Amino acid sequence: MTKRITNSDFIKAEKTAIERDLHISRAIAPYCGSTSGIEVLDPRKVIKLVKPRLENSHKGSFGRLVLVAGSDRYPGAAQMSALAALRSGVGLVTVITTRLAATALVFSAKEATLLPLEADADGFMTPDKNEEKISALIKSADALLVGPGLGTSDGSLKMLELAFENASCPIILDADGINLVSRRIEFLRKAKTGLILTPHPAELARLAKSPIADVLGDRLKYAKSLAEEYGCTVVAKSSGTLITDGERTLLSVRGNNGLARGGSGDLLAGLIASFAAQGYSPIEAAAIGTTVQGLACEAVSNRLSRRGMLPSDIIDCLPVLFKKLERLI
Repeated sequence: MTKRITNSDFIKAEKTAIERDLHISRAIAPYCGSTSGIEVLDPRKVIKLVKPRLENSHKGSFGRLVLVAGSDRYPGAAQMSALAALRSGVGLVTVITTRLAATALVFSAKEATLLPLEADADGFMTPDKNEEKISALIKSADALLVGPGLGTSDGSLKMLELAFENASCPIILDADGINLVSRRIEFLRKAKTGLILTPHPAELARLAKSPIADVLGDRLKYAKSLAEEYGCTVVAKSSGTLITDGERTLLSVRGNNGLARGGSGDLLAGLIASFAAQGYSPIEAAAIGTTVQGLACEAVSNRLSRRGMLPSDIIDCLPVLFKKLERLI
């Protein structure tokens, strides 16, 4: 039977989790029993959504993901997203980034193809003289991830504009992709197909143009409002991650505080974008991505430690995790 919790009870549970320093799964347990409301994700059911890989397949069978990510200042963000995507089954990954970040990817993500761009004085990519190449790559994508390590420069804003003008595939906005679109919210109406936003609470507050204290008091209210207004799927990240498309709302409670460090969001964005490129619906891609990240985090923290583990350890764990999960598919 599917476990559900009302939003009012979820708000109480989040408050209890903070006050008593409980894992969110323990805090919601006394409240689960509603016949409607927020559906608590069961990993066993989520994994059943993952399709078997046909024997007679080729790289095109599993989608092309294009990333607009990274910069001279944040080269690791593009690496984390690209590696997470590559390790979760997508067929082709192309990264549009700065030349310096591309140099790092040559060694860390050998399977990715690259479009290196010049950087401005602050180290952020500029599309100058390359708009046709950028547009062509975006048009070829089965999913497009924009934002990790991108920055909020004028060049970054132009990259976001090119993304919305040319993409006919699902667009996933994370990190600076969200910060940029919060300044140009009308861009969201230009999306031609599935749109996924992955904000943490502060980013959700920027999108909603509301005080962060209000957003923290009722994350679902603000996430659902965005989803309904712009026809998108919102992945409102926190210790309990809410996923809503305005009609259906899911709650992911897997993972632990080993994820509380830089790079975890880039990893999750890569996972979600990978599954979107493989043909899963936005809400399915978000559910699978958050569940896989949570399960991998738990596996790594059991083997290492929450204090000492890194997001890159989670990426290294993905092949072993998928080996176990494939027995259930």
